[in-house]
Amino acid sequence: MLFKRIIEGKSVLNAEVKKDKSPEKCSRRKSECDGCGEHSTILEELMKMVLLGVVLWAGVTFGSHVAPYPLNLIVTTEFYHPPPMYDFPFPSAQMLKRLPPITSANTNKSISISKMTVAMLERLEENLEVSGIKPKQGSAAQGLAISGYPSNDAMKYEKSSMTITKASQNLVWTRCTRYGLANDECASFISTLNLRESEFGGECAQLERFTCRTNKMSSRYRTFDGSCNNPVRSSWGQALTGYKRLLHPRYADGIEEPRKALSHKDLPSARLVSTRLADNLDVPNEKKTIALAVWSQFVYHDLVHTPIRKTIHTDQTIRCCDTSGLHLTPRYLHPSCMPISVPDQDPVFKEKYVTCMEYTRSVTTYRGDCTFGAAEQMNQATHFLDGSHIYGSNSRDAAALREKTGGLLKTSNIDDEELLPLVANPSEKCLVNRNDAACFNTGDVRANMHPWLTAIHALFVREHNRIARNLANLNPGWNSDKLYHEARRIVVAELQHITYKYWLPALTGKVIDELYDSYDVGYNSDVDPTITNSFATVAFHFVNSLLDQDIELLDENDNVTLHRLKHSYFKPELIARKGGLEKVLRGMISQKAQDLDFNYDDDLRNHWLGGLDVLAVDVQRGRDHGLPGYAQYRSLCGLPVATSFSHLTDVIPQETVEKLSQVYEQVGDIDLVVGVMAETPLPGSLIGQTATCFLREQLWRTRSGDRYFYSHTHEAGSFSKRQMAEIKRASLGRLMCDNLEITAIQRDVFQPPSDSNSLVSCHEIKKINLEAWQDPSEQPDILTRTNTWLKNKVASSNSTK
Repeated sequence: MLFKRIIEGKSVLNAEVKKDKSPEKCSRRKSECDGCGEHSTILEELMKMVLLGVVLWAGVTFGSHVAPYPLNLIVTTEFYHPPPMYDFPFPSAQMLKRLPPITSANTNKSISISKMTVAMLERLEENLEVSGIKPKQGSAAQGLAISGYPSNDAMKYEKSSMTITKASQNLVWTRCTRYGLANDECASFISTLNLRESEFGGECAQLERFTCRTNKMSSRYRTFDGSCNNPVRSSWGQALTGYKRLLHPRYADGIEEPRKALSHKDLPSARLVSTRLADNLDVPNEKKTIALAVWSQFVYHDLVHTPIRKTIHTDQTIRCCDTSGLHLTPRYLHPSCMPISVPDQDPVFKEKYVTCMEYTRSVTTYRGDCTFGAAEQMNQATHFLDGSHIYGSNSRDAAALREKTGGLLKTSNIDDEELLPLVANPSEKCLVNRNDAACFNTGDVRANMHPWLTAIHALFVREHNRIARNLANLNPGWNSDKLYHEARRIVVAELQHITYKYWLPALTGKVIDELYDSYDVGYNSDVDPTITNSFATVAFHFVNSLLDQDIELLDENDNVTLHRLKHSYFKPELIARKGGLEKVLRGMISQKAQDLDFNYDDDLRNHWLGGLDVLAVDVQRGRDHGLPGYAQYRSLCGLPVATSFSHLTDVIPQETVEKLSQVYEQVGDIDLVVGVMAETPLPGSLIGQTATCFLREQLWRTRSGDRYFYSHTHEAGSFSKRQMAEIKRASLGRLMCDNLEITAIQRDVFQPPSDSNSLVSCHEIKKINLEAWQDPSEQPDILTRTNTWLKNKVASSNSTK
């Protein structure tokens, strides 16, 4: 492709484009280059671009994000870092002439065949249920199933998309393969075929191409499912829609089968990759706390929730390995299984004779342009940083989490402490065996994954209720709905502010500092906020390297007790103990994080969720999702093209490169998550260039494409200048001061206390003044306000003496 050649340096345009990226000059130089040779090749490539343009135009015209290439990502502006590589593998003009036309009769026949295939699953799934082939209570299989538990709505779209995917496979086999067309090119070709004339066209249109009512578009409050944020493309950012692609997916069959090596052999076992590359050295980071890792995971869960499949017909969770750790016999293996093979000489599991590690494939959904083609995985969360993991990703869940009065969120009272509400059946959402065991209910089931995460969720529920109670005192005339939505609006703004103002610089130093101030250019309705598949699957894996195997509990007298992480997955009993929440949070902001490298504590690499390897699972997920190899993404992110292992030493240590060459056949086989974790961090940052690239690209769109982002002005949900000034006082330390029984804290909780980050009184930490949200009719006269201010000033000065 012409763009690919430009990026790879195979065109004379390369140097010129780097010098000047203005559209006018780039266009002129391209036209000048047309006379430089290779006329037919360039014309052929331009023809492909025109054909693709038609496809993209159709998708945008119908008001949907376009998979795999949204138009706003192809148009290069100075704000995109970097522009995505153009690698859409469309058939040549000569090949298109050879292919027979595909009519609606052909596509509907393929759908009929695929429906029969899906229907045949019913007997297998009934046999699995009768035979008890399901995750055992407390097992790693259940832990994986809970973390990716799909909603009923998600499974409805999974069944439809599974049918379309199998129909797409049939089209590849019957309409392309026999004519010699490569699978990837065929997948792109059939992605021009619309579902409109099929029985699934209406359902896809309801998800992707609906029009919002005027009252929703003008509302000052965002919807729970993320819909109606964009005034033209109503489904952009909506829950249950698919991720977008920066690079074309690499499935073995072009449609769904997991990626293989460039030699067409199977890639090395994901567990083998983990054991060969990773280690368990204790390397604390002296400048970062566990709070940085936990906040990273908290942000990730707000943006991303990839559900995993259940059975289509019997609605049961799927088990992919025998309970003894061996592979299941074929008669008991569900097609949605993609288990990880454990080598015979595994350093940990060989003594236990384990050869199989659980992995169930991710739920898919309709492609954004409602076409046939390659499988696209679903985001069950909204694609916005909007607190959906606190409040729920749909109106039903949100209503279930609310109290009926006061605008409050539901809580439970345990030992006179306000904690998260308890679930009715703990064994369904936690790895516990007793019905009286602690298991909490939030907008995201993953809140129970470990005590640090549960504690942050509990902190935000307390913050919501604190704000709602204060607003009720300031505005007696507000009803419960008004109090709830205004409190939610403020809490989400606090979450966004802390993330962009404090968390990003703590993670990356000054590498992407500009995302906070200079890049805040307001809302842009042409920017698609949809999370990319690479970001969802890989970008936040670094969290697992930062976590420690010990959870430090710190009391008010600075006494530390330790609790092992491996005993706490989906077992949040520490939070339910007297003073547990405060001890976990105190410990979290004082305990040093591990350094970001290939060292993972055993509690994550051998005991994650009860017996899994977190790195191996993420490697397997990347293959499941059809992500291309690391080498292609590093080129996308501005690094030189790597065609041999020696080319990797520009950003990866030589010792690691040697290990990679012993694990993978070719440099193009390296899994994306492995390459990202192998990179040397940028100066002042914890992460390398490719991970930084993903964060920069995604988080810019997350803000610019969100009409309700707190810093945007002149929008329906914008804050007043006074309110904005108050929100900018928000910090994680202040949230802890307001909601815990603590009196002193370091200003930057992402760094351990030190001489330069010493403990200060909570009175010295800036606090949001909620009087900025008081209705004018409720505001006191100037004399009363002056007296109140003087009393507060005197009280504050006395308390600091």
